[in-house]
Amino acid sequence: MIKKVNQVCGKLNDVLGISVTFPNPGTRAVKAAALFNFISGAGLMAAGAAFSSKWCAALGGLGIASSIILRKEISYKSNDKKQRCQS
Repeated sequence: MIKKVNQVCGKLNDVLGISVTFPNPGTRAVKAAALFNFISGAGLMAAGAAFSSKWCAALGGLGIASSIILRKEISYKSNDKKQRCQS
């Protein structure tokens, strides 16, 4: 997903005639972000349940969903590395 977003932004840069580079985080950084999102999401979900706060629980759900998406991104990154090594 990160790779696709960077490709689309690169095409947009070419069309607009500008040169902006976007970061391509490594596997370790994505794992750390996924862990942080999961922990903070679980904490927000618990706080939402404890204090009967719907918005807090909703933000916690978004954090956990973000963690799941980042975990899938890790598997895509490892597949990209395997394909590059085989080429």
